Formats: sequence, structure tokens, C-alpha cells
Amino acid sequence: MLASGSYQYLLNGRPAPVEESWRYEGDLAGECRIFGQRVAIGVEIEVSALMCQGKVLQFDTLWRGNSAGIITAHYRQRDDGLSVNWSGAGSDREEVIEIRHETEDSEPLLFPLMRIFTGPLIARLVEQGGAGRVILPNIENPAAPEVLLRPQVSERKASIIEEDKLTFGDGSEVLCRCCEYTGDQYSADSRFWLGPDDMLQRYQWQQTVDQRWDVWLQP
Repeated sequence: MLASGSYQYLLNGRPAPVEESWRYEGDLAGECRIFGQRVAIGVEIEVSALMCQGKVLQFDTLWRGNSAGIITAHYRQRDDGLSVNWSGAGSDREEVIEIRHETEDSEPLLFPLMRIFTGPLIARLVEQGGAGRVILPNIENPAAPEVLLRPQVSERKASIIEEDKLTFGDGSEVLCRCCEYTGDQYSADSRFWLGPDDMLQRYQWQQTVDQRWDVWLQP
């Protein structure tokens, strides 16, 4: 199966200069290879990931920015932990970063940044009791290339608030699970709508007092 699409970013109700596209080969409920790209002002992020039964097993990500240059990282789940091969920040040296699992059953979930991975991540958190550790590449400070794409460990929570029909601009409707997803930058007023296949259909996030994001799936 081959599918593709994109997400439209609205900031305070107006289109934002963010382009995010995706495509996948395989079955989201089984094994698939997912490719994603996000382009914003001065920054481009590319991701290629292998996912099985809604969990990311490994992924490659590339950051291309005006000040940071090109930075790459390869994340891979292992039986005993996580291995990250990182290179960039003006150096050709490759660095291996390892994160050990705290216990045998504490395997964290990988999140490769793109919205196409958000729905399955939230669904897995709900399935395992509503909370868990998430590991994702750090992109908080683009002005600090030495930390870009390095692994960041985050405690996240997710719960289903209600089932609701989401109506798109063309009049089509999708039955969704409206979820609360919290941790780090996401507070309790953020809302995420997951379709029957766990794909993220929409999310709303209040970043600051005067910045509210509304992101929609565009098939």
C-alpha cells in the first residue's frame, strides 16, 4: 500500500509558512516505511522511519538550516536500550549515544518529530496505560547546533476524552477519538484527533498567550 498527504498549519487562524508532507509504503497497522519532510523559514527537516504495529523501530533524520548547516542522526531501538549515531555542528566526527532501558519492560517510544507519527504515538501511550517515556530529537534551540537532533527524553501522558466526528472544509467527516496529550510544551488544553487507523487528523495547541496552532490533515 502506498499513501501520501500533508498537514496544513494555521497560526491564529491564518496559514503559516510551514510545509509538511509525508508518504508511506506498507500498512500502518503492520509494518511500513514512512518518509516525512517539514520546511519552514530557513529550516528543513527530513525523516525516514521503519514502523511496526504502530511503534517506530528506527529512523534517520536530517536537519538543514542556515546557521547550523547539515546535522544527521540515526536512532535505533535495541533489546537493552537505544543507540543514536549523531554527526554535524561543523564536524565530520560521528558520535554514538546510548540510552539504557531502566527496566526490562520500560522500553520508551520513539517519536521522529513529524505529525504522521503523532497519532500512533498517542495511541500506544493510551494502550499502555496512558503514560510513558518518549524519546525524540531535540529541536528546541536552532541557534545551538551542538544539541540539535540529540536524544531528548520526555515523560508524556495521553487519554481519550471523547469520540467525535471531525468535519473537514470539503464537508467530509471522519469519526475520531479526541485525545488529551500532555508533557513538555503540551498542556492540558491541547487537543488531538485520531482517526480509526490512528492517523492524526487534526491538533490544536496554545504555544503562547498570542500563538494558537491549528493543524489539519490534507489527504
